[in-house]
Formats: sequence, C-alpha cells, structure tokens
Amino acid sequence: MNQPIKLIAIQTKDKVYISDNVENSSYFYTKIKSLIFDGVKPTNTYKNDWFEIACVPVVIQQELPAEQINVRYELKPAHYHTGLPRVLKHSDFDEDTGQYESVYGLYERKFDLTEPKLENVAFELSVIAELEDFEVVRSDYQLQHSILDRITTHPILLTTKPCKLTRQESYEIVRKYVRQNIDPKWAKVTSDYDFCFSVSKEISHEPISYQVNIEKRKPKYETRYNRSRTVKAFEVAPKRYDGYPVIEPFEGKNEDDLKKNIQIYLDELMQAINKPLVECVHCKGYGVIEDEI
Repeated sequence: MNQPIKLIAIQTKDKVYISDNVENSSYFYTKIKSLIFDGVKPTNTYKNDWFEIACVPVVIQQELPAEQINVRYELKPAHYHTGLPRVLKHSDFDEDTGQYESVYGLYERKFDLTEPKLENVAFELSVIAELEDFEVVRSDYQLQHSILDRITTHPILLTTKPCKLTRQESYEIVRKYVRQNIDPKWAKVTSDYDFCFSVSKEISHEPISYQVNIEKRKPKYETRYNRSRTVKAFEVAPKRYDGYPVIEPFEGKNEDDLKKNIQIYLDELMQAINKPLVECVHCKGYGVIEDEI
C-alpha cells in the first residue's frame, strides 16, 4: 500500500469498530480483512465493511506473501533407475545450452517457502464517535429518521438517534405477534387482512337453551345450549378503513428504546387479549367490563 489507508472508527468503552469505507459507498471492497491491528486480526460484524478490534490501533500491518527459494527440479521416483541426476536447475533444460531439455518431463519442480513477513502499513484514522455502549448489529426494522439526523449523522450511527416505524410496519408487527401468541381458549382472530385486523373474546356463561328444528318435512325440535358469547376485544388498521382505529406508529429515543416500547405494547396487548373472562352469574353479562386496548 503506497498511500496511507484512510480509516474511520467508533470507540466504545470496551471495543472499537473500524471501517475503510469512509465515503459510505454502496459498492465497496474493504482491505481491512487482510490487515493486522496491533498483532491481532479484526473480527467480522454483520456489516461487510465494518470490523471489531480491541482498541484504537497503534500499529497496522499486512502479511507479505511467502517467497519461493531453492527452486529446483527433482527426478520423479519412477525414473531413478535411468541414471539421470536426481536434482537439476532450470538452466539445465535450456533449449540451446542445457543437455537435459529432452528429459524435462521426467522431473518435477520443487521449491521452499520463506517464513511470512509483516510489513507496517501507513494509515490515517478518524474517530467519528465515542459512545459508552454501541454495537454494529442487524436492524430488525426499516427505521425512519428526521431529515436533519440523516444529513448530519453517519448511517452506521443512525440507530442511536430518535426513530420510528411506518404505520404499515407497526401494523404488521402487531398483527404477526397476535397471531403467534393468541390463546384460542379465550380469544380468536375474526378479521385478518392487510387492511384490517380484529380479535374477539369468548366469554363463558351458564348454558342457555334454545330450540333447533332438525327435520325438513315435519317440524321436530331439539334443545341445544349456548355456553359462551363473543365480544369484540381489539381491532386496528394501518390506515382509515370502515371505522377501524388507525394504529399509532411505534417510536423511540433510539433503536433500543424503540424495541423496548414495541415489546411493552405487545406484552400488554396479549395480556389483555388472553385474559380469561367469565360472565357474572348475578348480572348475566351486564357486569362484564372490558379494558380498552
């Protein structure tokens, strides 16, 4: 490397993240994989152009390829009986002066390798942020940030800035989580579409009898019993549709805070949806009060 390699770094209390993609190019081939930082190779992160090292580097080196020495041509064992020399030089096969050019195919090229050497690499490093806690991790969401933060903040650091999700993504998170965690004993999904989602609860009560005609030609009635009734428990939509409440997008002071807020909402939602409800025996259902979700 003739020119000093340019690096940017994020320093935390117990590690440093480093990259040579200083312009944040979409198509970039990093050279860091082949470098050694203070005697240790860097650790990959999920982002191809960011790596983890222990501290801000003092010495950066690259490994030089081993060199071939003692190049020679050794007679193949199958031809030892011919009386030909066991070892020859390349010049012995010269077309004009070499006397062994005609038997070149009976020999195999051999060589020894020197020990790999390390060469110091000149570098220019800029620490773009010093943070107590930070990790280069894969984001689970399509984070939305303010225009100012997008202009003034390096993309790798946007996870530390206030962020929110779109209504559509927030809706899909809730919809998926409810489907995966609903207890069918106490609730059921009654509408499940890209444009609306609703859940109803089953409320148990004392059996109520009713008559059902089981014959087509001549009336014949059978007594059956209702043991539960259905009430609407939760409904939401990503945008205006048929009176459904429109979801409020999730947001947070940073990505970690956003994730925490999402999980708190989902936990409280499922607690309400899966909470057992039994009809009051005294008021026959008029006393059931359902918390709004």
